[in-house]
Amino acid sequence: MSDMIVAQRIPKRQGSNNSPEGYPYKRAYFVNLAERYAIDGRLLGKCIRFCYEDLRLSLDIPSVIKKNGCPELGIPWLLKTYGLDAGYWGKINNYQNLDKPETIHAWLAVVFVECFAKYSSNLLNPSVVQKLAKKIVYSLQIIKPDSIRIPSDEVVNDLCVVKHSVSFKEAGRPQAEIRIASVIDDGKGMLTLSDIHTALKNINQTVSAPYEMLWNARTNLSHNDMRAAVLNCATSIEVTLKKKISDYFDANHTPNELQEYVFKKADGYVQLVELSKKLKISLIGLPNVQETVMNPRNRVIHGGYVPSFEEATIAYRDTRELLTLLDVPLFE
Repeated sequence: MSDMIVAQRIPKRQGSNNSPEGYPYKRAYFVNLAERYAIDGRLLGKCIRFCYEDLRLSLDIPSVIKKNGCPELGIPWLLKTYGLDAGYWGKINNYQNLDKPETIHAWLAVVFVECFAKYSSNLLNPSVVQKLAKKIVYSLQIIKPDSIRIPSDEVVNDLCVVKHSVSFKEAGRPQAEIRIASVIDDGKGMLTLSDIHTALKNINQTVSAPYEMLWNARTNLSHNDMRAAVLNCATSIEVTLKKKISDYFDANHTPNELQEYVFKKADGYVQLVELSKKLKISLIGLPNVQETVMNPRNRVIHGGYVPSFEEATIAYRDTRELLTLLDVPLFE
């Protein structure tokens, strides 16, 4: 996860919320997110309150406002006080009707956080707020990875690559042709209120190993490391199958010694699939990951093969679908 999340403290006198009873001390922050997040328009303007250790926190999502006659994102009193530049909070990509939040597509770059404490000594300093923000954001990335956008308004999200770029001259003037290939559909993957509540609930939970590997694959895809992405996908699948078999053994009170013996014999994808079938663990309806993930993985390991962007993308998608169909939990 990126280290670019920054919590910037703002003057104490400013604030939009009254302190909760018994929590008279307050400190407020701008939290600049490392990534831009696509959000459901119905999330705009929401104030989400939650507890963290001995604190009460308030997370404010910008709303649609009018500045210089144009619709933008922001928190009105903060814009008025600090004169924040347009685009500081994020941007409205498109909308059919600003009075109907469900028609708004926007991305978010900054949130406003207020911390309320019983004692002034308990107030969080920016480094602790930054650590908390990273926990929340990491949970969001696992829950809704497709919500992340790259810092550009011309492309869909950070799982895009320039597939073809040609420069040439026409009538004495330089021209450029760029074609972009996208991994995911821009119409999906927008953060909702439910996603944020789920992230807050799980900020202290450990991400399950299969989804940790899947997230690594996604990161490697965006960094154009196709080999690592495919290897991550294969590991995610094998860990998933081992966990399914292990759960079966535990449910049937299989001795640990026998489990260890079986897993020594079944240490690869093919053997794990055969063992799953023998144990009547259903794998029907799953994507053909032997073809799309394991075969490219074997070529990477044994021949130094470099998968294409399309191959790595399909491996990522099929792995994600397999984890979903097998009900693999996001968190342990």
